[in-house]
Amino acid sequence: MIIDLSHFKDVRVDTNQQLVTVKGGVLMKELQIALSEKNQFTTVANGNTVGAIPYMIGGGISSYTPLIGYACENIHSAKIVVATGEIVVASETENSDLLWAIRGAGQFFGLVTELVLRTHSPSLMGPDGVRQLGNIFFPTERASEVCSVLRDVVSRNDHASAGHFMAMNDPSKGRILMVAAQYFGTGPELQATYQPVIDLGPLDHVHLPSTFEKHSDHLAWMCPKGEFKRFSQTGLASINPENFGRLVDLHRELLETLPGTERSVFTIEWHTKTPSDGPRKTETSFGLKNIDTWLLDSNILTWYTDPALHDKVLQFDKRAQEIMRSDTEENAFVSYTNTSRSDPIGHRYKDAAAVSKLKELKQIWDPEGCFTKELL
Repeated sequence: MIIDLSHFKDVRVDTNQQLVTVKGGVLMKELQIALSEKNQFTTVANGNTVGAIPYMIGGGISSYTPLIGYACENIHSAKIVVATGEIVVASETENSDLLWAIRGAGQFFGLVTELVLRTHSPSLMGPDGVRQLGNIFFPTERASEVCSVLRDVVSRNDHASAGHFMAMNDPSKGRILMVAAQYFGTGPELQATYQPVIDLGPLDHVHLPSTFEKHSDHLAWMCPKGEFKRFSQTGLASINPENFGRLVDLHRELLETLPGTERSVFTIEWHTKTPSDGPRKTETSFGLKNIDTWLLDSNILTWYTDPALHDKVLQFDKRAQEIMRSDTEENAFVSYTNTSRSDPIGHRYKDAAAVSKLKELKQIWDPEGCFTKELL
């Protein structure tokens, strides 16, 4: 059964309480516009057409995580349709255990129709509430070299940033590498932080300031409907330049072997650490909240036009994950709950005590598995 909430949309911002109420069908761009009009922001995904609530309740890793934590850590309260058909309110004072579950595992307990989220002043991002974008381009044969220098830059704790190191196919440039940095501070600070990467002599580099409203506009090319896309995220213990070089080689093999996959993108994603105070103190069920390795992950976007290629594309996805995990013991594997939903639960939720509590709550709220058999 598919329940379509696409027309169930509303965003209400309370600037006095710094809260925003989001209905089930709201998309990221709609949330960004509404918050920007009130000079507020919150944790959002990289994609204008991503559904706000599914993203939030699954954890919600974000470019803004270094500032305000994961999306689930910013959930204030929720309304959820449970297995009995009732609409239940979950808050700190009413069904608080269910609220804890919704913050990171809400998809297992019912249909979340409304979230109330904490919002923040854009001044946290830097002067004038603007974040800095820096795109640095290199030829693909320099993957390991650039990755080695980038690893040293993003491992520092003297700044707040996030970004992707991408192997992609540009229609005008062909296969290319792009360091896509998002920096919270001034333009000169961005330049100084990434100067070691620029000193390698890129093909080109550009700097663009960006507002919260336009957070994902530069990724609009990834959002059109139709065709076939698969997105998986694998947590990394560290940035391994040799492994990334192998991943770039696999990206080339994919494009050369399977026609119609030219828009596929393989990346390493990073986020500097979030301060331990503020949202990080919120109790959540998100299974990767305290995993330092989650500050790094590999994103595998496979995009293809022919459904007959599905199984072959899936094999490339698996090979990509194997490459990036080749230096990690299986008991330390980390998979993001929002995008790798079929992976073992021990990869998606690393806290055994939290999993036990989630299973107990599943027996209370959905004992027959009306919404999913997970946790039963």
